[in-house]
Amino acid sequence: MSSIAYVTDEKMLEFHRLCRNRTIIFWRLSSKKKFSDFRKGDLLFFYSRPAAGKKKAFVGYAHYSSTKRLSLSQMWKYFGEMNGYSSYYALRDAIEKASKNHTVPKVMSCLYLTDLVFFNMPVYPEDVGITLPVNLESYCYIDKDDPGITVRILQKAHEGGVDLWWADSGEKDADIFRKDEIRHQLAMIHHRMGKENGTVKEQQRAHKLALEQLEESGWETVRGSKSDCLRMTDSTIYVAIPFVYQSNDKELRTREFLGKIVLYKMFMKKNVPDYRVQFQVMSDGDIREVKHMVDMINAE
Repeated sequence: MSSIAYVTDEKMLEFHRLCRNRTIIFWRLSSKKKFSDFRKGDLLFFYSRPAAGKKKAFVGYAHYSSTKRLSLSQMWKYFGEMNGYSSYYALRDAIEKASKNHTVPKVMSCLYLTDLVFFNMPVYPEDVGITLPVNLESYCYIDKDDPGITVRILQKAHEGGVDLWWADSGEKDADIFRKDEIRHQLAMIHHRMGKENGTVKEQQRAHKLALEQLEESGWETVRGSKSDCLRMTDSTIYVAIPFVYQSNDKELRTREFLGKIVLYKMFMKKNVPDYRVQFQVMSDGDIREVKHMVDMINAE
């Protein structure tokens, strides 16, 4: 789980906003230097100058999907205006301007980004208690040690809502926005709980159970976790947690498992009170007693 602040050309962003693009190609001059920790679904925040401002701010974000290594001609042939410019020549000129030697690299890293969200109001780093390097030229990770930073950015942006021109009806886009906030709230809760419990063997079994759960439609892992899973509907958050044990530690693992659910419920009641929360047990053993206790917690 990672979020990145990326210095972004405001003209390119304005083109995407005016075209109401939801999916874009985000080119990088370097084709060799890869992100050290950036996976599908992670957030790339656009760090740029707002239309009526001089200081850079977070003006929106998108979800990382994949990376392709492409030449300029391939970029335009396959993606056209999804690159953020109205013509091949405008794209070429922008790349030449951004390049230190004013030439177009033979190959560039192209990030395929989906589910764009543009903020109605910019969010400045100081608004969410962080400081970015004044001379930041490319990008930086913003939540390496504290996933709460991403939550604070989304919460601050939520106050102003999504950009009214860019949004078609506001409903779908606000839903994406809200669910991203919930995902990172859960990541923050999981981060506060610390490392996964259990022996190495038990953790491997838990991970296997999670992979089986992910085969069902709509399920995803809680960011930062290898085994806790979640699924969201319009009104309910489902959290599936693995319960694994060995014959000599079942009582201990039961206490840890129920304690984890209670902590999740307590934090979620505080941070996402407008959603109903339901827990599920993932296990390959006898869970009748544990499932009964989970049903009681769900009924509260």
